[in-house]
Amino acid sequence: MSRQELARFLRDRREKLRPADLGLPEGTRRRTPGLRREEVAGLAAVSVDYYVRLEQARGPHPSARVLDAVAGALRLSPAERAHVFRLAGTDPAPLIGPVRTVRPHVAGLLTRLPETGVVVTDATYTVLARNPLADALLGDFGPRPNLARRYFLQGQRAERPEGGPFGPIAAAPAAGRGRPLPA
Repeated sequence: MSRQELARFLRDRREKLRPADLGLPEGTRRRTPGLRREEVAGLAAVSVDYYVRLEQARGPHPSARVLDAVAGALRLSPAERAHVFRLAGTDPAPLIGPVRTVRPHVAGLLTRLPETGVVVTDATYTVLARNPLADALLGDFGPRPNLARRYFLQGQRAERPEGGPFGPIAAAPAAGRGRPLPA
């Protein structure tokens, strides 16, 4: 395990994330760029002391569960996640299910397109992010925001702009037709 390289990589990724990228308040004073170590530790559900030791290259050998939690907290891409596991000398656990994070450049579109309703979903049509105009146009998504659920259970029978109904497209993976959802 290369503790120095792992520490450098984690610190670099933490400094590149802004609190707004994760829905956290900016706060009034930030002495360091990016997220605070306490914020990453909280998002990863590990102690602040443990995460600080990882970033200072004096921590213990992290488990796969800890590495996965830290990778999720830092919103690492699949390639970056695999790199973290390699640096720690651990085989990466396989990713389960579709990616359910919004990349920073996609999140930026939500603010750069104020006159367009924007909804970001994963492969299962779960709403990951939306802008204020989408909220105004589509209304409340409820506690489990999912476009397919809304379509079938709440009678939201909107047509797609291309003219075809949304229902058959959303139901195709469940019915075994069309492109299957990622495992």
